[in-house]
Amino acid sequence: MNVSNPDTRRRVLKAAAGALSLCALPHAALAAPRRVEAFDAQSWKTLQAAVKKPTVVVFTATWCAHCPAVFDQLARAIAQRRLKADLVGVVMDRAPGEDDAALMANAHYRQTARLFAFDGQAARLRYGVDPQWRGVTPYIVVLAPGRPVRVKVGPPSEADIVAWNKGR
Repeated sequence: MNVSNPDTRRRVLKAAAGALSLCALPHAALAAPRRVEAFDAQSWKTLQAAVKKPTVVVFTATWCAHCPAVFDQLARAIAQRRLKADLVGVVMDRAPGEDDAALMANAHYRQTARLFAFDGQAARLRYGVDPQWRGVTPYIVVLAPGRPVRVKVGPPSEADIVAWNKGR
């Protein structure tokens, strides 16, 4: 490709700028959490009751190999579609205050509006979210006012994200 041609150079620069802006969208479009909050026996009911806009809750663990990519995928989908939605992370293998600085330093957790850490017996907390859930991560729950709760175990497909956006 001959980039000495001004039209070609302009197209190449525009394409590169577009690609760079897509990479930056999730970080710029979503508010970073201010602190690690406790996720205790009442947190799930409180979170569900407080939802005023679509909220994607990702239950994760620091050892989860797929979770960082899931956070990136969901943050990018929210930003690219310009959705008025929140991304929330719940870390199941850390307690509040145990490793907050490290959690807050992780790029994929910084894409969330809120970040929680399990505060109590993990099995009991999981049961309070869904009695059928056995702790597999990522465990994704989509909450939206007036819509049924949607659950996905594992990384979501593009079709899952489209369906969530349409409320199906």
